[in-house]
Amino acid sequence: MSLSNTQTNNNKPIESIKMNRIQANEIVNSIDSLETIKAALQACMDREPARIGKTGTWQYHARKLLTWLDGSMESATPYRVFQAQGNKKLPFYAFSSLALADCPGKGDCVKFCYSLKAWRYPAAFFRQVQNSLLLRFQTETVANAFHAIPQDKTVRLFVDGDFKDVETLRFFMDLCKARPDLRCYGYSKSWHEFITLNASGYEWPDNYLTNASSGSRWHKTGIANAFLALPIVRGQFDAVTVEKLFIKQKSYQGKDKPESNAYRKAVREKLKALTGSKKVFACPGNCGNCLPSGEHACGSKSFDQITIGIGVH
Repeated sequence: MSLSNTQTNNNKPIESIKMNRIQANEIVNSIDSLETIKAALQACMDREPARIGKTGTWQYHARKLLTWLDGSMESATPYRVFQAQGNKKLPFYAFSSLALADCPGKGDCVKFCYSLKAWRYPAAFFRQVQNSLLLRFQTETVANAFHAIPQDKTVRLFVDGDFKDVETLRFFMDLCKARPDLRCYGYSKSWHEFITLNASGYEWPDNYLTNASSGSRWHKTGIANAFLALPIVRGQFDAVTVEKLFIKQKSYQGKDKPESNAYRKAVREKLKALTGSKKVFACPGNCGNCLPSGEHACGSKSFDQITIGIGVH
């Protein structure tokens, strides 16, 4: 599978700079060592050095990140640590790190991981690389960026990636405690890490909720049951298969999309069959207008233990 920059200018593709999954994984697999990640970035640049100076290419972004690493990680980051107000689908502050590398609970989700599709965009990929490096070697920068978020905002932790270990989980939960004005939420498969921290007697923040994301290695185990019983776990979030027509029409992207009502009905029926419960909710695809109240179901305690789902796309 190749990854490419698909930005356009006047409806004409900018030069497509291809980088296959194996090459991307060379960088991902080097993330735990500054020396190996620098070597992987240099190797990316050396493959096509003529493209280093071309804005938007893989080589351009590899140099951008390598220049930062060769200087000081305490200096200004090449990419925003938290994306501000995201996009139409996710109008919240958001943090991401590398999928796979930071996903200790990954299981069947690797077969349909949405985050890997974002790797076709070099800027998105290298932002994840940057943040994974910060979590390993410079957490103070992440903390400073978190504290710089304006008052009373909604924050999604780990749009991509997950809590890579118990220490990272504690780090973010402590940040949430320090900013009770923020409404924080997310989705996680790091169930073992949550259970381990809980067993230590840790007191969870009041302003964070997480969803049990489908595809975990711990699915249908005692660990899954223990995770769902934690006070900060809202409930299950499942991906279910739906008709390809719904995906082709992008019915999952919002209430204003073609066949959105039919799509959400199909998701609800799948969820009812999966859970045996009539209390289910189909994600409309746009967090900003999810509920009439202005809330979004995944971050709402009023949806406690109600399974929420979306069609695999």
